[in-house]
Parts: sequence; C-alpha cells; structure tokens
Amino acid sequence: MELQSISQVSKALGISTRMLRYYEQVGLIQSVRNEDNSYRYYDEVALKRVQQITILRKLQIPVKQIAIILNNPDAVTAIEIFNENIAAIQTEISALETIKSALEIFVAKIEELAAVRLNLNLLTDKAVIELAQSLSLTQKNVKENKTMEDLNQASEIIEKTKGQSVRVAHYQTETAAKLCCENFRPNENEKIQIEKFIRDADLIKIKPDFRCLSFGGYNTSGCDFYVTIPDDLEVPAPFEKSIMPGGLYAAVTITPQNKNDWGMIEAWLNNSDDYMNDQGAVNEHAIARPAHDVYFNPLNIYGLKNTDEFNSVCNPDYMEFHVPIREKEKITDAKILELSELEELASRSNSVDIDLTSMVKNADFSLTYTDNLMIMKSEADYHGGMAIPQTFHLPLKIELRAKTDSTDLCISCKPGLLNINAGDFGKPLVFFDPEKVFPYNTAKIPTNEFIDVEWILGRNLMAIKINGELRELSSDAAYIQILKDNPDAYSTSISITSARNATITVESLRVTEL
Repeated sequence: MELQSISQVSKALGISTRMLRYYEQVGLIQSVRNEDNSYRYYDEVALKRVQQITILRKLQIPVKQIAIILNNPDAVTAIEIFNENIAAIQTEISALETIKSALEIFVAKIEELAAVRLNLNLLTDKAVIELAQSLSLTQKNVKENKTMEDLNQASEIIEKTKGQSVRVAHYQTETAAKLCCENFRPNENEKIQIEKFIRDADLIKIKPDFRCLSFGGYNTSGCDFYVTIPDDLEVPAPFEKSIMPGGLYAAVTITPQNKNDWGMIEAWLNNSDDYMNDQGAVNEHAIARPAHDVYFNPLNIYGLKNTDEFNSVCNPDYMEFHVPIREKEKITDAKILELSELEELASRSNSVDIDLTSMVKNADFSLTYTDNLMIMKSEADYHGGMAIPQTFHLPLKIELRAKTDSTDLCISCKPGLLNINAGDFGKPLVFFDPEKVFPYNTAKIPTNEFIDVEWILGRNLMAIKINGELRELSSDAAYIQILKDNPDAYSTSISITSARNATITVESLRVTEL
C-alpha cells in the first residue's frame, strides 16, 4: 500500500488533521516525513492504528488509556480499563438522574412561587420533537451485539450533548452600577446593599433582563460587582456608573456538581477551529473584556418566598462563568499567496546568521557552549535567556533551530513573545500580543528533538511555521496596525528565553529584514 498524506487520511477517515497530529504527538501513531518538503505521510500500520483509536474514542475511552491498551497486548489490562469506564459512565448516569430530580424540584418551586404554568404547546415545537427523536436510541432494548451504525449514532448523541456544556453567547455593551467589594465575592453587608439597590431601583420592571456579575478576586483580594441598568438610571453611593463590555463569550453553567468552569472552556477552546481566547482585548470603549461570573437572578429579592437554592444575590453554587472569545481568522488563498511572496522576498534579502557566542545574558541562569551549540538552563520559574546584541527593523523573518527538554522555548521581540510548549498555560505554542494580552494557540512539538521555527512578522500578516508546517497565519496582530500608522514604529532586539527549569539547546539563529 502506498503512503497517504495527512490530508488524504483526514478525508478518508473523517478525522481532522489537528487530531492526527495530536495522536502522533502523544505517541499513538507514527508518520513518515518526506525529506523534500517535511510533509507527513502514513503507512498501512498507521492507518489501522487510527481506525482502532477511532473506535475506542467512540466508546469514550480517554487518549491516555487508549495508549495503554494499544501498547499492551495483555487482555486483562484492557478489561480493567473498560470496567473503569463502565463504572464512570454509571456514575455519570447517577449524576444526571440527580440533576433531573433537581430540575423537577425547580419546576415545582417556580410553579408554586410565581404561579407560572408551563406552556404545553411547547411539546409540539418542531425542535423539541427532533430532540426527542434523537434520544430514542436510549429507549430501545439494548442488543447483545451492537452494530457500528448503532455505535456511531450513540457516540454522536453523546458528543453533541458534551458540546452543549460550553455555549457561545453574545452580549451588547451595557451600562452598569458597580460596587467595589473587599473580598473575591461580596460579603453579607455588600449583598444587602446590592439587593437593596435592585429593589429600590425596581429593576425587574424597568430592566427585566438585568444581570448580576463580578470579576476579580483571583489575583487580588477584592472584586468588582456589577448590576446592569438602564443608561439613564442614577446610582447612589457607594455604587458608581460603569460600563460592562459586550461581545462574544464562551459560557458554562456552574452547579455544585460541576465546578470545572475554566477547565471546560479551556479544553473547548483548544479543540475549536472557530474561536479563540480574547481576554484583555479592548472593545469600542477602550475597555478590556475580562472573564467574569454571572449570577442567576435570585427569586427572593422580588418579594417571593425564599428558597435554599436562591438565598443570595450571588450564590457561587449556581452561576455561569464567561470567558471573552473571538472568531479565529480564516486562512485564505490570498493570505497564502501573500505569504509566498514574503518568503520569496526573504530568500532574496540579506540574512544575518547570529554568532551565538556574541549573545548577551539577560538573567541569571546556567550557560554552556558545546560543539557549536548554546545550552541554556533556566534556574527558576521566571523567563531568562540570551539577547542578540544588535537591533533589527520590522518587517523581518526570524529562523531558529533549537530544542527544549520540557517547556518554554521562547523567541521574544518587541511585537510579542512566541512561546513553544508554553508551561504557564498548558498550551503547546502561543503568541503573546502585548496589545491583546492573550495568545494564539496552535500545536505541540516533541521534546528533546531539534525543530526549525520560522516566524515572519510582515507588514500585513504574521506567520509561524514549525518544521515547514504552517501553524499560524493572521493579519490582526496589534503590531500590524502600529506599522501601518507609523512605518518606523518597531526597531527591536531579539531574545531566546526559557523558564521553569527547562533546558534549551540552540543550534542556529538567523534574522532577515524584509
């Protein structure tokens, strides 16, 4: 059987190229590299392994356990793992039954307290009927032998349900009343002030869609609590008028059973082809959009009977966690063409091969030179490294051949920090944009293997390649707009840095002004 390219395998088996690269990075499959273009190709053994992985993933077996099963021929090991997952599924079923019971109690309470009756016409809604039909598989008698079609259908239902754990919400920028609180959540006195403000302003009538939310308290001792209000509403001290920035947010509901708020959103963003983290980016009012908690409107402040579930204006057991996101920029043929033109320009421009022994130490860490290699060992958690003695003007291309034994192989210059295997965020490769704060996410690299990094900082786009594979191509980095406004804005030095006790070995470094 002839070798198949990564795109051919992706199309034939219905698996994204990102997942194929991930399976290879964690050691589940192996590819063959073409010496001419560094592209990945897969043989018959790899294809069979991918099919095995796919079946196990449809059975909801985690990747770490799949590695154990595939690398261990002992059937006892597989049986133990399957039994563990059966127990976990049973636990999840029990948890869902608990949530179902809780929802039934909520419905009864709402009917009792607010005299609201359910609209039974909802049960004839087309979307509800389709949902019921999609769940019909669980109502059938379980067969002794499940077909692959049955397995696929069950897997799809489970995956769709999982995908609904994180949703995308869009909010308009709103006026808000802000109260600065002493702790990471309002204390009892501050809760009383907030509830009194909501009652006195009669928000349920003048703004029935008002929201209560807060942020802060994770890196500081206090927090800011916000209540969204009509634009023309006057607010009494100690409240002050403020702006709650809108835009796109990834949202997840927090309950006593589900406390993994940030972890769920982070995992969702890492696997998303459409969205990325946008914390720190400013909106049209030049206000940064932070991650924040959104509290369910409590029933008792409306003069209704108090309940155990809703006894406070900010019950941390029942709320939502929102993280600002934005849509990823799509790679277009026009951008690919522009990148090709930049690479052609780089090939005709004068490059500077940096003498590694001339680089200047800018932090306290161990440094040795062996066989024309520069070996840097970080001695602490902070970044430290070697800086090029001269400066360069953008646009430019930086080429680095190096390896890391664990985390944090970084190239830094004035436009930002390119961090490969970023330890702080548990992310594989990030680009920190100083104007946007949070990073671009791409793909992980193996440790203890030399890689070739190409970082092009053009006037209209930024590109990142690892071993010839394009990992990032975008035209919205903040430095691009600065260059448009002021062509001479960036004259920068370049550093190779590390952190978290990682050892970085550098073989070569080249810089080309474009």
